[in-house]
Amino acid sequence: MTSTTPRAGVTWRAVLIGAVLVGAISVISPWAILMVKGSQLTSNAIPIIAVVFLLVLTLLIAPVLRAMGARWALRRGELVTVYAMMLVGSVVVTTGFTGSFLSIISGLQYYATPENEWADLFLPHVHPWLGPTDAEAIRLFYEGMPRGMPLPWHAWQTPLLAWISFILVFYWVILCLGVLLRGQWVDNERLVFPLTRLPLAMIEEPQERGRLLGGLYRKRLLWLGVALPVLLHSWNSLQFYHDAFRPIRLSGSVVLLPGLVGMPFRLNLPVLGLAYLMSVNVAFSIWFFFLLGLLEWLLSARLGISISGGGDIWTSGGYSLPCSYQMAGGMLALALFVLWTARAHVRGLARLAWRGQAAPGEILSPRLAFCGLAGGIAFMLGWLWLTGMSLYVAVLLVAGALLAFVGLSRVVCEAGLPGAQVPMVPQAFITRGLGPELLGLKNMTCLGFSTVWMGETAANMMNAVVHSLKLTSTGGPPSRRMPWAILLAIAVGLAGSIWFTMHLAYRYGGINLHSWYYDGAPRWPFDYMSSVFNLPEGSIGTRFGFAIGGAVFMAVLLFLRQRFVWWPLHPIGFPIAMTYTIVSYGWFSIFLAWLVKSTVLRYGGVRLYRTLLPFFLGLVLGEFTAACLWVFIDGAYGVEGNMIFNF
Repeated sequence: MTSTTPRAGVTWRAVLIGAVLVGAISVISPWAILMVKGSQLTSNAIPIIAVVFLLVLTLLIAPVLRAMGARWALRRGELVTVYAMMLVGSVVVTTGFTGSFLSIISGLQYYATPENEWADLFLPHVHPWLGPTDAEAIRLFYEGMPRGMPLPWHAWQTPLLAWISFILVFYWVILCLGVLLRGQWVDNERLVFPLTRLPLAMIEEPQERGRLLGGLYRKRLLWLGVALPVLLHSWNSLQFYHDAFRPIRLSGSVVLLPGLVGMPFRLNLPVLGLAYLMSVNVAFSIWFFFLLGLLEWLLSARLGISISGGGDIWTSGGYSLPCSYQMAGGMLALALFVLWTARAHVRGLARLAWRGQAAPGEILSPRLAFCGLAGGIAFMLGWLWLTGMSLYVAVLLVAGALLAFVGLSRVVCEAGLPGAQVPMVPQAFITRGLGPELLGLKNMTCLGFSTVWMGETAANMMNAVVHSLKLTSTGGPPSRRMPWAILLAIAVGLAGSIWFTMHLAYRYGGINLHSWYYDGAPRWPFDYMSSVFNLPEGSIGTRFGFAIGGAVFMAVLLFLRQRFVWWPLHPIGFPIAMTYTIVSYGWFSIFLAWLVKSTVLRYGGVRLYRTLLPFFLGLVLGEFTAACLWVFIDGAYGVEGNMIFNF
């Protein structure tokens, strides 16, 4: 068996290394954000700690093993397996799941007061599976327990078992869905997958005999790109240690309408580096639609056009509620279009499944993928129904969640945005569309708890799965052992992060750790539900009118994109342009990358573009390295709040 065969990649050695690194991530990431309050190491589609661990493997450990002989060398397929395991394992840590999971399922009881009336509105409708019922165990979770007192695991057994079973099945559904879409996206449409470019370049094996390092690490421009963010952020980090170091500002805001509309900007070096990998029209479309949305926001504020009733649950950014509904309609239209264009491919897989035949290039057989998808969705619907949600609401929620993740992952696969978010989650449409009179408090309570698995969307399993499948497709037909490696990574990430987060919360008190995860996250779903219940919606027609308008506009963009080659606007820029990560962290760097890449291609051609590529990859690698490095330095010296990278 040669080193390039897929089975050589999913080896016991690779799986063991991947599991150990995921275990380390499951402890380091919660510690970094809860204790150090530094950079979020697992908050996006390209987890920075996974990239840094891959850097250590490929720059330090792999060359040593290669020098020891071919028998010891880490093969390319093994490194793909390790990185894929870190990719999926990082999702469940902190931002993706565990960070808000424990607080949301316990916060309803802890934060219930006579003023918010949660005890009357929601607590009577909480199924025993959904959260702990021991009031003292919950209080100690938020306020800390005396030293020497054992953790009250008994109070958490039922909700932990119930929720872990649900989330594992949900991730299995995502894996099956990813397998069914992989061939269409990777083989038929040949999407770019920009977020795979850096790890693939890092695991490149030396072409010349006797070389220990791959070609990327021998590029001087790479190390120039690495040095820039490392030196810049190290200088800024030293302000936390001595007043002599005055920080270099990388962000600011331009006031367009005092007190109402501003235009934030930020020099985000990783986004600049990754946006250099985007297609020129994708980068242009993102910042163009941002400016268009900003103009709409400005005109709406000037003319007094607004939607009554306040914002909705996780309207990403909340900059303009009409824009959020327009983008949400656009995202729905995009997801439906993606599934429609994949129909021929899916039909082909269905024929193979009916005959019991395998599909080349897939880590699951078509029959298992279809049956797993159907069985997993049935389990999710049954679980939601048993915990108190009406079946029709559960169907709407699960369908909406899968459509949202399909649309979002399509955006990430084409644009390579590390922290893309959906403009609005399905709970908003369900709650506003059906209303409290039809839904009732039991459904509203269950919808509030559903933010455990459908709330934060920047780090999500669909992105991790489709990028892992892309990586495993680069070296020939992937091994059928890969699903086991992925499931092991998820299990290790869940176990490690839940165990460590519980220990931190009970030792220090959750409210002393992080204001969002232990104050904001458990409050906002039920604050929203109570506000909707106490103030019934009168503008539902207006809200859905904006959503339908956004869907129609997206359909026109898709038609023009398919029909006319010269059309300059790429549709995927529209549904994300005014989301929080683009407005606050991304648009300006994407604009700079578009400007640089357009100039390079115009005057230097593809050759100059490829020559400069290592520099931009270095910007990503350098900031990720600086973020991880200063998390450990700050943790050692007790410094808090030095967040170098976010989204």
